Amino acid sequence: MSKGSGGLRKFYPADSLVSPRFTGPYTFARLPHSRDLEGVDTLFIGIPFDGGVVFRPGTRFGPAAVRQASLLLRLYNPYLKVKPFDILNVADFGDISVVPSSIESTYQKISETVGTVIDSGVTPLVCGGDHSISLPVLKEVSRRHGRLALIHIDAHLDMVDQHFSQKYTHGTVFRRAYEEGLIDPSRSVHVGIRGSLFSEDEISETESLGFDVITMDSIEKRGIETVCGEIRRKVGEGATYLSFDIDACDPAYAPGTGTPEVGGLTSREALKLLRGLASLEFVGFDLVEVSPPYDYGEITAVLAANLIYEFISLLALSKK
Repeated sequence: MSKGSGGLRKFYPADSLVSPRFTGPYTFARLPHSRDLEGVDTLFIGIPFDGGVVFRPGTRFGPAAVRQASLLLRLYNPYLKVKPFDILNVADFGDISVVPSSIESTYQKISETVGTVIDSGVTPLVCGGDHSISLPVLKEVSRRHGRLALIHIDAHLDMVDQHFSQKYTHGTVFRRAYEEGLIDPSRSVHVGIRGSLFSEDEISETESLGFDVITMDSIEKRGIETVCGEIRRKVGEGATYLSFDIDACDPAYAPGTGTPEVGGLTSREALKLLRGLASLEFVGFDLVEVSPPYDYGEITAVLAANLIYEFISLLALSKK
């Protein structure tokens, strides 16, 4: 950490050529931990909550695992040709103090914290936790920016009306966001959808609401570059939120998740997909559903950390 222009602090990753990566506290990309919002462009915010899962738990340990897996990240992104930490002031905010037994109380805490971050003009970079945590984040981002374009990269639509008579789970999040007017379906797309469905109408019903649905079969047939072009055309100009569920990736590359589906994106395809969205106006991101108890050799957490690095690089490009 050093002084920037105007005397403001400039946050910067620890120098791994001087300080070994296995020393010091674990923060994302070895960035300073700070809750001071002055002069900050974006914050890594952990939300270690898995009270919204309906199958395998463990995502409460996701933020910690992703932080540890981020230690190898370096300063220059050669694919997007950007040094994100030179352009952006980025810090690790730490974790929001969730309420493990209550999704409603956790939502309130998320709204309070993320709302303060948003009101300070800082872009939230959220790491879950299960996908249910996206709803209060979307509420706060939408409160500032209006109805959002949504790019939802996932194996599942997460448009179910309810699970076990419960309206708030990790599988209902975008149904609620649509009903509450947080997202604009005419500018929104679900990407990577695959696997068995609850009914033959699940995809067509989502499309009837205005969303585009790009299945994994479609990605395979048309290729990542073509799909990225379709996403950019659908989203167009204006505030855009990106939500990435790690189960969008094949369990061969991301086994550490609660609802694995075979036939997904490879690690390389996931990175290429994000890099193909570089021209869009992003105002918030989340990466969810990393469940370390089901991981092997940290490969899921390492992938997640690199995807978040691409999020930061996309923001840096937009500012550059």
